[in-house]
Amino acid sequence: MKTLKNLAILILTLSLISCSSPQPKVETQPNAVATSTPKISTTEPPTVTLTPATDWQTENHIHGIAIDPNNPNILYIGTHHGLIQYSKDKKWSWVGKDRSDYMGFAAHPTDSNRLYSSGHPHTGGNLGFRVTEDYGETWKVLSKSGVDFHALAISSSNPNLIYGWATSGEQGFLVSKDGGKNWESITPVGLGNAVFSLTVNPENSEQIFATTQGGLYESKNGGKNWELIPGTDTSLITGLALIPENNKMLMVGYRLLESDPGIYKSSDSGKTWEKFGTGTEGVILYLATHPKNPQIIYGVNEQNAVFHSSDGGKIWHSL
Repeated sequence: MKTLKNLAILILTLSLISCSSPQPKVETQPNAVATSTPKISTTEPPTVTLTPATDWQTENHIHGIAIDPNNPNILYIGTHHGLIQYSKDKKWSWVGKDRSDYMGFAAHPTDSNRLYSSGHPHTGGNLGFRVTEDYGETWKVLSKSGVDFHALAISSSNPNLIYGWATSGEQGFLVSKDGGKNWESITPVGLGNAVFSLTVNPENSEQIFATTQGGLYESKNGGKNWELIPGTDTSLITGLALIPENNKMLMVGYRLLESDPGIYKSSDSGKTWEKFGTGTEGVILYLATHPKNPQIIYGVNEQNAVFHSSDGGKIWHSL
């Protein structure tokens, strides 16, 4: 059991360490192509610069994924060298011209043009809490300049509520109730390990799950108090998604069980798990569900391979 757990800890640790140092300069690829993103309503979206990114998975790693809330065929990936879009025509593209390290990447659950990130510029330092309102074309620092959020999660039921885990410039668990303009530092009682990712219950914004190197933790009061979910300290959960199903909240996660690792599901908040899903490879680090149709899930592994499921995680296909 130690071997697989140590592998997970190594992957997570390398991810944190590699993102704390100045980033190498990555040149914008030539021949950028300006294309229009899908319509959200009757308002025509702005033109976004999309540059072909056929080799984006080489010498790169992922810090978060998010699905366009109005088009489940569009996936955004926050990477070490910039923002990637997987489009409805099955093409990979760099978005905009910013090639910063995108930490804590997340998307607004209803507004397609609004994305969030933290991270580092190539010259070093921390970017603070950033927002784009034009599909990733341009970014501005909204708050917490100089702070590095390694994890961000937005409430689907209340998009103004954002949870964050900061590791540099300011450290610890922070909460914003106004869309990221202002933040409150909260002492997360019981959360004894550095957070890898945060996931909010789409129907209950007070319930949060945190994947860590010490196990899966749950808070039922907006991050004030946390409890370790029994058994997850010995078989870690990495990627995690929450899916409303039959009046229950189904948890789908990658379980690092030594004897049989893979995608598992739980219908009792992680107390028990059963093997679930076929078609993925490697260790799944991030999972994301579509906010309007949670049966649509995307996942990525430690080798930057991307997978898609349209049936709640039962069957997966590589993109």
